[in-house]
This record gives sequence, structure tokens and C-alpha cells, in this order.
Amino acid sequence: MWLVVVLAALGARGAGGAAGAGAGGACGVAELACRSGRCVAPDAYCDGRQQCGDGSDEPPGCSPCNRTYYGLVGRGYELALGAAPRLPFLCHLTFTAGGGALGDLLQLGIEQFRVGRYMGAEADGAGGAGGGAGGAGGECPDGYVQLAELGRPFTGGSWCGEAAGPALYYSETATVTLSLRLYRQSAAKPLALKLRYRYLSARSAVVRLGGAGGEGAGGAAALERGAVAPGTYCTRTFDECHRRACRVQSPNYPGLYPRNVTCYWALRQRAVPACKHAMLQVRQDHAHKVQIKRSIAMASVNKTGRAVAAWRECTPERDRLIVYDGGSTDDPVLLTYCGGDWLPPVTSRGPDMLLAFHSSPYSAPPRAAPPLAPLRGFELDVAVVFADSDSLEYAREPRRCEFHVKATSPGDEEAAGGAAGAGVPGARGRARAAGGHPRAAAHAAAQHHLHLDLPRPTR
Repeated sequence: MWLVVVLAALGARGAGGAAGAGAGGACGVAELACRSGRCVAPDAYCDGRQQCGDGSDEPPGCSPCNRTYYGLVGRGYELALGAAPRLPFLCHLTFTAGGGALGDLLQLGIEQFRVGRYMGAEADGAGGAGGGAGGAGGECPDGYVQLAELGRPFTGGSWCGEAAGPALYYSETATVTLSLRLYRQSAAKPLALKLRYRYLSARSAVVRLGGAGGEGAGGAAALERGAVAPGTYCTRTFDECHRRACRVQSPNYPGLYPRNVTCYWALRQRAVPACKHAMLQVRQDHAHKVQIKRSIAMASVNKTGRAVAAWRECTPERDRLIVYDGGSTDDPVLLTYCGGDWLPPVTSRGPDMLLAFHSSPYSAPPRAAPPLAPLRGFELDVAVVFADSDSLEYAREPRRCEFHVKATSPGDEEAAGGAAGAGVPGARGRARAAGGHPRAAAHAAAQHHLHLDLPRPTR
């Protein structure tokens, strides 16, 4: 009987946390209890303003650090840290979504960020403060901020330096811990960290998960994000994407992805109609859905066309996405991509494709150029392409590709003359344009006489 009474009391206390002060002045988990019995918002503790009226929310020497913060869905909260009182300085801030009225996920907004210096690589493109030469992927010599989620592997990546603008982080789980370590701070640029956070219900995460009920019910179809591999942070497997809307998303999409993270996405198609051959394709045509750290500076430079950074531009210190023509990293590489305004269609030779993504260990919190700010990460559309099994639309062997395009009539080769195709390197044969105009013939030669000799894909 006593057990029932205790459980009933705890239930009443939890209900009071969702609706405000409970009976008898008890405060809920999403509230701060003053000595007077008054209930105020949890972020009122040590915010520099007297809100309790009795000073219990601003005790001498207080700090918002090393506390767990809850909140109600639909409400916004704010935390701020100023200059560190002593060094070294360590601060843990834990945010927990308690389910129901207390939310399922966390939206963490970084409004102001100045933590030590980011010694970035010259071409890193992160926009960090404090120039100077760092390691291959930059470093944080004075201090850093790390984010960890309960139940997910710790990546060990860090943010430091000074952010150029606001950034958003969306959790994948219910509990996130922000850890700040500071070893040195400049008198001219002391520690400054301002956060805004709110709790969201899983039903409201439509950008990440898609809508419930499907298009027939008036909403968007739910997205297939793949099956998570146990013990990994973001490795997923996708099967049979011809039946569902598959999307490859960066971790913690649509917000900042973690530092020092490596993800593998395996795409497989096993159901193939008779006399057909299956191929897999990934693409993204929208700039706001393909934001990798390197693409931030590119977006403001190229206004007239769509730029892509790939292959040799993707040095080891940059965040990069690698697409393999098969299910293993031993298979040929189709593309190494490190940012841009879009991702052109990339198609595998067969029914397997592997995507690998790696982010650098250190960075200042990046921010995309307006109007795309804040940074959203990336989301790739997945499609299954079926071709006739006896067609020439796909390569049957992983070998060098050669395309020879010649004139349809052998007589046209002699009539066009030697000058028509002379300016086309590697041209095989010549064509004569209709009407016989010399310039038209030269144009036809340039358009139709191509010999493409592509190098063997690297393994």
C-alpha cells in the first residue's frame, strides 16, 4: 500500500512538471524550485537575474555548469557562460528530453561561440579564428567543446575558435552532454558561449523522418533512413530502395554533424525483375540539402553557376564523401566529394554501392552562407535504376571505359576533309554537316567525333 502511495505521489510530481506548479507548491522536473516554494524556469539558475525573489536562484559563486536541464515542448530556454573565473576550466551541461510533454529530441542552438583558438589548416574553409599553422586537420590548443549523446559511441571530435554566426544541433537521442574544457584564454577574447535550446517531439521531426500517414493522408511519406549497425555512431544499411523513399543523411541531420566521425552507408538491391539489371544512384540537386563544411566558402564565390569540389580538392583535412562502385572499400571509387552547390547523379555498375563519410577532428562551428544558414548537413536521394540485362547501358566488368563515336556513313569521312576533325584530340573519323558549310562541318566534327579514354578506376 505504501508503494502505491509513493508511486502516486511521484506521478503527481511529474504531471506538475508538465503543467507548472503542482498541488502544495511542488515543482516539476522542468522547473527550478525556489526556497519560497515558487517555481521558475530551469534556466533561471545563475543567469544574473533575480527571478525567485528570495535570491535562491542566484547563490554566491554559482555556475550553470554541472547541471541537468529539462524543459517543456514548445518553450525556449537560454544559457550563457562568460569569462572563466579560473583555469583550467571544466564545465558539463546535460540536456535531457523526458518524453511526452518533456520532449523526445533536443534542438541546441549556438548563438555565440568563442572558445580558445582554432589552428586550422590553410584550406580548411572552416572560418575559425586565430590563424597560424596547425596540423593536417587543425587543432584546438587552448580549449574546446565536445558533444556526446547517451547510448552512442563517443567520437572525440572538438569545436573551438570563434563562430561566424549561429549554428543548430539536433540530437538523435534523448540526452546530450556538452563538455567545455579551457586551458588558456585571451584577455581580449575571453570565453563566451551562449546557447538556446528547446525540446521537440519526435512527431515534429518531419525534415529528418518525413511525415506520418503518407501522401494519401495529406502528409509526406515517411523516409527510410536505413538500419543502424549496432555499436556504430552512424553506419546504416539500406535494402530494396525501389519500394520506399530512401535518404542518406549526415549524422544529426538537419543540423551540425559531429567532428571526427566516420559513417558507412551500404546500399543493396536484391529484388530484380526478370531480364533486368539493377544499378543504384545517389544525387542531390538542392544546395540547401548538400552542405559540407568545405562548401561554405564556395557558395558565396560562385553565384552564376553550380560549383563542385571533388577528387584532388578533397585533401585529408577536409570533410569528404567517398562513393564506391560496390559494397566494399576495396571496390573502385566512383567519386570523392567534399562540397559544392549540388551532387550530380552517381550511378553504380551493379546492385551494390557503399558511401563513406569522414569529418575532420577539429573545427570552428561552421555556418553556411545566407540564405542557407545555419548549416544543415546533407541529405542524398537514393534511386534504383533498372536496365535490360542484355543492354549496353552498364559495364559488365570493372575495367577501363572507352567510347568510340564515329560517322554513320563511311563516305562522309572523306567528303568532310582533313581539317574538320583535326582540332579534336583523339578524334576517330570525320563527319560532314548538312549543307556542306565548312564551319558547320567543323562544328559537327567537334560535336560528334569523340574518343574518350578514361583511366582505370583507383582502388
